[in-house]
Amino acid sequence: MTLHQSANPLHGLLSRYHLTTNRRLLIPLLLSLGLIVFLAVNLIIDINQVHRLTIAAGSAQGESYILSQAIAQVFAKHQPKIKIQLLETKGTEENIKLLEENKAQLATAQADIPTLPSARLICNLFSDTFQLVVTDKSGIQEVAGLKGKRIALPPQGGGQYKSFWLLASHYRLASSDFTYKAMSEKAADAAFRDQQVDAVFRVRPPGNRSIMELVQNSGGRLVPIDQATAMKINQPAFEPAFIPKGAYQGNPPIPATDLPTVSVQRTLLAAKRVDRGIVRQITALLYEHRQELARVMPLAANISPPNPVGGTGLPLHSGAAAYYDREKPNFVQENADYLALILTVLLLLGSWIWQMKRRLDNVQKNRGDDYNQDIVKLIRKIETCPDIDTLETIRTELLDKFEKVVEALDHDRITPESFQSFTFTWEAAMSVVRDRQIWLVAHT
Repeated sequence: MTLHQSANPLHGLLSRYHLTTNRRLLIPLLLSLGLIVFLAVNLIIDINQVHRLTIAAGSAQGESYILSQAIAQVFAKHQPKIKIQLLETKGTEENIKLLEENKAQLATAQADIPTLPSARLICNLFSDTFQLVVTDKSGIQEVAGLKGKRIALPPQGGGQYKSFWLLASHYRLASSDFTYKAMSEKAADAAFRDQQVDAVFRVRPPGNRSIMELVQNSGGRLVPIDQATAMKINQPAFEPAFIPKGAYQGNPPIPATDLPTVSVQRTLLAAKRVDRGIVRQITALLYEHRQELARVMPLAANISPPNPVGGTGLPLHSGAAAYYDREKPNFVQENADYLALILTVLLLLGSWIWQMKRRLDNVQKNRGDDYNQDIVKLIRKIETCPDIDTLETIRTELLDKFEKVVEALDHDRITPESFQSFTFTWEAAMSVVRDRQIWLVAHT
């Protein structure tokens, strides 16, 4: 066999080596491109997704509902991918229930009303105050004077209704001590004007239009609600406050002096399950466009972060907390959750691939070393080969080894580096065969 004939297998091997190398590079490249496409598609879907949220906002006549309308309008203008739909309700207790049942994703609520497990704070909207309006003829001068009288209460299911009974309990008033009826604000105002009730109770911000009508045009008079500091012992959400002199009329002033009362925060809640990024956007919009909101609804100027010692005991939504911690996050901070997830997956995947590659490389290297050792043993046989026939048998064995290494490379059982090392040893063996053949011919 000539040198040219023995080199032909090596030429074919090199061609197959390049094909194998290209194939090994192509697979991870395709996987990487697939991952990039997957992440890009998900990012595009997330960017273009429209989020529809329902806010349980209380009575349509109440400040919470009116402020919620303003919020929905500002969102439609500045964040059209967040659509807010308003839901009229009886008040806080119903709002909290709707939030828990996933019939609403946002809700307004009085801070003194216990919430359910899924509720989380976004912000304080404004301060509500306890307001007790009585007729001049009733003779009522204080809360305890309600005994034996007729009172119109807000609808059951609302926070105002429950707040009244907390107030009555402090003054040791039982339900049997007076006549009461729960009714809508409109119906209560009509009953007050028609002298069918002696008093109405509301939890509303100072300057409320309905109360203004009662005290200016319907013979109503505001009664002080003192002992707020004492009530706070058992109701941490209660705060001492006053209705400012002249809040309902400047001349003559109504009330005539600063009138003591109790205040509670009106809060904005989100369900815990609402996406963290969405709540962060909602929180940001409330603060960054607060002035615009205040032009529509002046109470919006009071929007503020929840006070950690404000008595609600309710945790912040993680999205709101993210905004308060860093109001203007950079891209990495804003998308930290997504990037952390991607990085974790890539690190885990990379670590797994690296470990597998190292293990495979070790196995392949060991197998390549075994092939080289076989060739070294054959070289020793060649050097002591006694005749041409035996030498030809060894040459055939070398060619068989050559074919096995080609097959091993094709099936990734050895590394390209091991293959290169083997070809060097194999060519050396073939050279020794030729030299031994010349020597045997010369000495026979």
